[in-house]
Amino acid sequence: MKRILLVEDQEKDLQLAASIARALGITEIDARSTASAARLYLEKALDGSGPIPDGILLDLNLGYESGYELLRYWHRTPELAKIPVLVWSILGDEQREMCNLFKVNAFVGKWEGEEALRQALADLSQSSS
Repeated sequence: MKRILLVEDQEKDLQLAASIARALGITEIDARSTASAARLYLEKALDGSGPIPDGILLDLNLGYESGYELLRYWHRTPELAKIPVLVWSILGDEQREMCNLFKVNAFVGKWEGEEALRQALADLSQSSS
Protein backbone atom coordinates (compact mmCIF):
# COMPACT_ATOMS: atom_id res chain seq x y z
CA MET A 1 0.00 0.00 0.00
CA LYS A 2 1.48 3.30 -1.09
CA ARG A 3 -1.44 5.77 -0.98
CA ILE A 4 -4.19 6.21 1.61
CA LEU A 5 -7.10 8.54 1.99
CA LEU A 6 -7.08 9.67 5.62
CA VAL A 7 -10.39 11.12 6.79
CA GLU A 8 -9.99 12.76 10.20
CA ASP A 9 -11.13 16.12 11.59
CA GLN A 10 -8.93 16.28 14.69
CA GLU A 11 -5.47 17.65 13.84
CA LYS A 12 -3.72 15.70 16.61
CA ASP A 13 -5.22 12.40 15.43
CA LEU A 14 -4.55 13.24 11.80
CA GLN A 15 -0.87 13.87 12.57
CA LEU A 16 -0.61 10.65 14.60
CA ALA A 17 -2.23 8.51 11.89
CA ALA A 18 -0.12 10.11 9.16
CA SER A 19 3.06 9.52 11.17
CA ILE A 20 2.18 5.85 11.68
CA ALA A 21 1.35 5.46 7.99
CA ARG A 22 4.67 7.00 6.94
CA ALA A 23 6.56 4.74 9.35
CA LEU A 24 4.89 1.77 7.63
CA GLY A 25 6.11 2.95 4.23
CA ILE A 26 2.90 4.56 3.01
CA THR A 27 4.31 7.43 0.99
CA GLU A 28 1.19 9.23 -0.25
CA ILE A 29 -1.31 10.44 2.37
CA ASP A 30 -4.28 12.39 1.09
CA ALA A 31 -5.98 13.90 4.13
CA ARG A 32 -9.52 15.24 4.27
CA SER A 33 -11.35 16.56 7.34
CA THR A 34 -14.94 15.97 6.21
CA ALA A 35 -16.90 13.13 4.65
CA SER A 36 -18.04 15.40 1.82
CA ALA A 37 -14.45 16.38 0.96
CA ALA A 38 -13.44 12.72 1.03
CA ARG A 39 -16.34 11.80 -1.22
CA LEU A 40 -15.33 14.51 -3.69
CA TYR A 41 -11.78 13.12 -3.66
CA LEU A 42 -13.14 9.62 -4.43
CA GLU A 43 -15.45 10.90 -7.16
CA LYS A 44 -12.47 12.56 -8.86
CA ALA A 45 -10.49 9.33 -8.52
CA LEU A 46 -13.31 7.42 -10.19
CA ASP A 47 -13.56 9.82 -13.12
CA GLY A 48 -9.80 9.64 -13.67
CA SER A 49 -8.94 13.17 -12.59
CA GLY A 50 -7.29 12.08 -9.35
CA PRO A 51 -5.42 9.16 -7.84
CA ILE A 52 -7.26 6.14 -6.45
CA PRO A 53 -6.14 5.33 -2.90
CA ASP A 54 -4.89 1.88 -1.97
CA GLY A 55 -6.72 2.16 1.36
CA ILE A 56 -8.98 4.41 3.41
CA LEU A 57 -8.44 5.28 7.09
CA LEU A 58 -11.69 6.76 8.37
CA ASP A 59 -12.94 8.35 11.57
CA LEU A 60 -16.71 8.01 11.93
CA ASN A 61 -17.16 11.08 14.14
CA LEU A 62 -16.38 14.08 11.95
CA GLY A 63 -17.99 16.98 13.77
CA TYR A 64 -21.11 17.98 11.85
CA GLU A 65 -20.70 15.18 9.34
CA SER A 66 -20.66 11.44 9.79
CA GLY A 67 -18.16 8.99 8.41
CA TYR A 68 -21.12 6.69 7.79
CA GLU A 69 -22.04 8.83 4.80
CA LEU A 70 -18.69 8.04 3.26
CA LEU A 71 -19.06 4.36 4.17
CA ARG A 72 -22.43 4.24 2.40
CA TYR A 73 -20.91 5.75 -0.73
CA TRP A 74 -17.92 3.38 -0.57
CA HIS A 75 -20.13 0.34 0.05
CA ARG A 76 -22.54 0.98 -2.84
CA THR A 77 -19.84 1.86 -5.40
CA PRO A 78 -18.32 -1.38 -6.75
CA GLU A 79 -15.07 0.25 -7.88
CA LEU A 80 -14.56 1.68 -4.39
CA ALA A 81 -15.73 -1.35 -2.43
CA LYS A 82 -12.52 -3.06 -3.54
CA ILE A 83 -10.48 -0.53 -1.57
CA PRO A 84 -9.83 -1.72 2.00
CA VAL A 85 -11.19 0.48 4.79
CA LEU A 86 -9.90 0.81 8.34
CA VAL A 87 -12.25 2.65 10.68
CA TRP A 88 -10.45 4.38 13.57
CA SER A 89 -12.93 6.04 15.86
CA ILE A 90 -13.75 6.90 19.48
CA LEU A 91 -17.12 5.21 19.11
CA GLY A 92 -17.97 1.83 20.61
CA ASP A 93 -19.47 -1.60 20.11
CA GLU A 94 -22.61 -0.44 18.29
CA GLN A 95 -20.46 1.29 15.70
CA ARG A 96 -18.25 -1.80 15.43
CA GLU A 97 -21.39 -3.80 14.55
CA MET A 98 -22.33 -1.22 11.93
CA CYS A 99 -18.83 -1.49 10.46
CA ASN A 100 -19.30 -5.24 10.22
CA LEU A 101 -22.56 -4.68 8.34
CA PHE A 102 -20.75 -2.37 5.93
CA LYS A 103 -18.00 -5.01 5.62
CA VAL A 104 -15.15 -2.70 6.52
CA ASN A 105 -11.84 -4.51 6.72
CA ALA A 106 -10.91 -3.45 10.25
CA PHE A 107 -12.09 -1.32 13.17
CA VAL A 108 -9.84 0.13 15.86
CA GLY A 109 -11.15 2.15 18.77
CA LYS A 110 -9.08 5.24 19.41
CA TRP A 111 -8.94 4.25 23.08
CA GLU A 112 -6.99 1.11 22.05
CA GLY A 113 -3.88 3.23 21.48
CA GLU A 114 -1.23 3.89 18.87
CA GLU A 115 0.04 0.32 18.71
CA ALA A 116 -3.42 -1.04 17.84
CA LEU A 117 -3.71 1.48 15.00
CA ARG A 118 -0.19 0.69 13.79
CA GLN A 119 -0.88 -3.04 13.78
CA ALA A 120 -4.24 -2.71 12.01
CA LEU A 121 -2.78 -0.40 9.37
CA ALA A 122 0.19 -2.75 8.89
CA ASP A 123 -2.16 -5.71 8.49
CA LEU A 124 -4.31 -3.79 6.03
CA SER A 125 -1.25 -2.70 4.08
CA GLN A 126 0.07 -6.25 3.84
CA SER A 127 -3.28 -7.72 2.80
CA SER A 128 -3.68 -5.21 -0.02
CA SER A 129 -0.18 -5.69 -1.43
